[in-house]
Amino acid sequence: MRAADLELRPATIDAAAFVADVDTATHPDDPEDPEMLRHSWSTTGPDVTVERFIASLDGQDVGYAIRTHESWEKMPQRFGRIRAGIRPQDLDARRLDALVAAMEERQRLDGTRTATVWAWEDDALRVGMLQQRGYREERVEGRQRITKMADESRARMKQQGVRIITLDADTDPAKFEKLKRMSDEAEGDVPTTVPHVIIGMAEFMKWFSSPALKMDRIWIARDGDDIVGLSMLAYPPVRGVVATDWTAMARKARGRGIARALKCETLMQAIGLGVDRVRTDNDSSNAPILHINETMGYRRRHDAVQYLKPL
Repeated sequence: MRAADLELRPATIDAAAFVADVDTATHPDDPEDPEMLRHSWSTTGPDVTVERFIASLDGQDVGYAIRTHESWEKMPQRFGRIRAGIRPQDLDARRLDALVAAMEERQRLDGTRTATVWAWEDDALRVGMLQQRGYREERVEGRQRITKMADESRARMKQQGVRIITLDADTDPAKFEKLKRMSDEAEGDVPTTVPHVIIGMAEFMKWFSSPALKMDRIWIARDGDDIVGLSMLAYPPVRGVVATDWTAMARKARGRGIARALKCETLMQAIGLGVDRVRTDNDSSNAPILHINETMGYRRRHDAVQYLKPL
C-alpha cells in the first residue's frame, strides 16, 4: 500500500518504540514513552479492530499510520480513530494528508461512519490538513501550595471518615471489582464525543500491568466498605512527563472534596520522589475537575483538539 511517495507495511508490536520516537521528535515537550506505548498496544481488547502501519521513504522508516475502532455492536454510532505521524525532517502536508486519506479509506470500507483525529491546536500544518480534508473541530504549582492544600484535605477527610490510602495497602479481596464499578460509573460521566465502551474485567486488570503504574502510587478513597474515588499518576519508565493517568469519583461521593484530597496525595508523593512537574489532561467542558486543577496550580498549555469527519 502506498500513500503519496510513502510505502506502508503492517507494523508489529516491536514498532511501538519507533512510533514513540516519531511522536517525541514531533512534540519534544510531550515525549512518548516507548514501554508505555508498547504496553498499550499489547493490551488492546479482543473486540477492538486495529491496523498499524509503518511508512517508509526510499527504504527508510519515516512515519506511521494507525486506525482503530470498537466493535460495532458496542459502538453503534461507528466512530473510528485515526493517528498518523511523520518524523519532522520528512514531514510535509502532502505526505501527512496521504496517510490520513489511506486510513480514512480503510475505515470507510470497514463500516466507519465518522472518523476522528486529534491535533494540538498550535500544530498549524496538521490542523490545516485536517480542515482541508473536511474535518471540523468538535470541542474540546508550587510545593507550598500543594502542601497546604494536602493538609487541609487530610483534615477534611478525617472529619468525614474517609480513608485515603494507596491501592497496595488495601486488603479487601474485592477491591478491584469495586474499583471497576466506580471507575465505569465515573467514565460514563466524562464529557465525550465518541461514546465510552465498557470493558470487561480481564481487560480492566491489564491496565494495572502498565510499566508506568505502581500499586503504591495509586490512591483510592474508602468510605466505609465502598471505594468512592481513585487518582493516579503515570511515571514513564524511559522518558516523558509524569502525568495524571486517571482520576475518578463515585457519583454519591462528589462535592465532598475527595477528588481534591486524592490528587493532593498523588502530587505530594511525586514531590517526595523528586518529580519537578506533572501534567494532567481533561476535557475542556469538564468544569469541576478543571476548577480543581486551576486551584492546585496547573497552568493551561495548548489544547489538543478533536476533529471529526463523516465517511
